[in-house]
Amino acid sequence: MNPIALTEKEIERIISIESKKLNTLFSPSDFTTVLFAELYEDIENEELRDIFITLHTAFNNLLGFMYQKYVRGHGGHFNANPSRDLIRAIKTLRVLEAALKNSRFNFKIESSYAAVLDTCHTFLNESGGSTIPTDIPVIDLIEYKPIFTLSDVIAVKRPQGSDKLVLKGIGGGSYADVFKYKDPFYNQWFALKKAKKTLTAKELERFKNEFEETKKFDSPYIIRVYRYDDVNNEYVMEYANGKTLAEYIAVNNTKLIMQERLIFITQLFRAFSYIHSKGRLHRDVSYTNILVQIYEDTKILKISDFGLVKVPESSLTSIDSSLKGSLNDPDLGRVGFNKYEVGHEIYSIAQVINFILTGKKFGNGLYDKSKGVKDFLLRATHPDITHRFSSVTEMAAAFDTVRDEVRRVPSL
Repeated sequence: MNPIALTEKEIERIISIESKKLNTLFSPSDFTTVLFAELYEDIENEELRDIFITLHTAFNNLLGFMYQKYVRGHGGHFNANPSRDLIRAIKTLRVLEAALKNSRFNFKIESSYAAVLDTCHTFLNESGGSTIPTDIPVIDLIEYKPIFTLSDVIAVKRPQGSDKLVLKGIGGGSYADVFKYKDPFYNQWFALKKAKKTLTAKELERFKNEFEETKKFDSPYIIRVYRYDDVNNEYVMEYANGKTLAEYIAVNNTKLIMQERLIFITQLFRAFSYIHSKGRLHRDVSYTNILVQIYEDTKILKISDFGLVKVPESSLTSIDSSLKGSLNDPDLGRVGFNKYEVGHEIYSIAQVINFILTGKKFGNGLYDKSKGVKDFLLRATHPDITHRFSSVTEMAAAFDTVRDEVRRVPSL
């Protein structure tokens, strides 16, 4: 039987009751909750936020003490008071999981915690302490990220059979394959990016990091991502109906007027100015990692594929120095890919600009119908990185000085 749906008021009442219960069991004098407070700042319901903070603190303290009493292969004895406290904390967790399952507060607990708490439920006693089994899972207690997260989706009534979606391959690379599908519930096309099964653990970490980093952006010039599936190592993202910039220009190059090309270049500058303002460098700028979204009244460039994104102080950024990216500065092969900086991104963006203007790859020659554009490109790709533009903002300002000259260039 399906559980009875609760009203919003009933759900908030349950959260409030469980919050008060926890406050009587685990007071600030028992546990230091400050450590975890900032991890749950985004939870809008204050009482649920306090519950997550308190439970996270309680589970870490109680499990940590239990592991001190445990000898691998021999078990151990868990004292009476902490046994009772852990029983009550688990009970609160179960009540909330059931009550909030089909609400906007539906949440999940980190998988390793879920496994050990399920095991604890089988041996904990209310009195006399508890005998710790010899094979209890031993986990790494988490202090630097939430163990409770609100689910990305809630249960909704969907058309019958809508879970059987037909995938059509539309691209991919060495790390992942990309498919498109039409969701009948939303009557909307989406893209699905699925990691290849051959990825190493570090490569899979990079793939998931690509999703997490892309999700942080909020710009019309960045492709949107929606949900990550940890089981299948895939994520859902916005589908760009104009395909890649390379494909779009290949089909439309003879029809594109100069004003449309200049609009694309303006969007390119805005996209990378925004990315750099967030302290990120893309590091894989190419004609195929820029997508085109076609609307009835306009066309928008969208940057995608942040698998090589450079994040300050990230171990993923510096795991090796081998040159990656199809349009990257060859000098990176000498200095090391982990030394990538803004000037290298400028080099790649310049090649994309040349491609938008001419429909030709940079290797086929500079855009030779405008001296202003030629000088602009030569500066952006100067062999000495210190002579290039210092930022995308400076690059955009320099290009603005040659726009009128570009508009007067005869048609291609």
